[in-house]
Amino acid sequence: MERSERETQSRYAKLKTRERFRDFRTLIQGNSTVFMLSSVLVLLAVFMPRFFNPYNVSTMLGSQDLICIGLMAIGATFVISTGGIDLSLAGVCVASSIVAALLAPYGAWLSLFGAIGFGILIGAINGALVAWGRLPSFIVTLAMLMALRGLSLIMADRGRVPVDRDFGLVVFQNTKLGIVPLVFIVFAAIGIVSWFVYTRTRFGLHVLAVGGDEQASLMMGLRVPLVHFFVFSISGGLSGLAGVFLLAKTTTGNPLEAQGWELTAIAAVILGGTLLTGGKGTITGTLSGVALLALVFQVLNYVNGMGIEINTYLQNVIRGLFVLAVVVVQARAVLGSKKRRT
Repeated sequence: MERSERETQSRYAKLKTRERFRDFRTLIQGNSTVFMLSSVLVLLAVFMPRFFNPYNVSTMLGSQDLICIGLMAIGATFVISTGGIDLSLAGVCVASSIVAALLAPYGAWLSLFGAIGFGILIGAINGALVAWGRLPSFIVTLAMLMALRGLSLIMADRGRVPVDRDFGLVVFQNTKLGIVPLVFIVFAAIGIVSWFVYTRTRFGLHVLAVGGDEQASLMMGLRVPLVHFFVFSISGGLSGLAGVFLLAKTTTGNPLEAQGWELTAIAAVILGGTLLTGGKGTITGTLSGVALLALVFQVLNYVNGMGIEINTYLQNVIRGLFVLAVVVVQARAVLGSKKRRT
């Protein structure tokens, strides 16, 4: 009798252990990008402890790769979650930076809101063409990207538009609380608000519903065209703000800046677990994807500073292969999970 009870208890303990392991594995798979980012940070702390010196950390927190691409990626998360795509991100960013530079003589506030307003306007045009013009978002935003690149050259008169180093936005960019740049605090605040809107509001629920099944959303009475319009407007506004921070960082409105940033932002979104087909996404995952890519870039720069020369072209190759490796690992994890369920 006692032996039978011991065997029963042993089986129960094994079953509970398996359930806990399964729950842990599910948790990791659901937050794979966060887990990868944490793993990279731990590895760096063990093998490259000097990487986390105050200067390096401060530089990374205020970098274009984190702030500008991060803002564009947040906007892209909303668009991609509806099943759309926004390829005009970098075009809006650059054009907005030039608008901000042209408005700089009239004050920092006008420069800031003028650039954001310009971004919202472009996003609204994209959204209107997709929502009510029923045009494919890929074509609309690709055409807008090309138009904005040309418009940027025209506004800058085929040159650059510099601003003074004592310009308010530049001063704000260079101001820190300890080692934390103020611009990072603004970015973090926008990330938190975006997470709340995406996960805790009716609008966020509608975004995911439209991406999951647009026809079913229409039958449920959701105003699908307005959802498309607003997500593109949000994306445009955040890209416009990214342009402001780009100007503040470089002190120059340069129409040739941000080449390929739209693809980097979209890659960060996909790394974070948002489906390209829509209906599923996560702001937390997107921010982790952005941080992961920014961290890799910073590590490559740090290695360069140690005397191991890695030129820009090779850095792009390494970053591309890294993104591919992460996606492959995620895909294999999801596939393995589906096989175990069946």
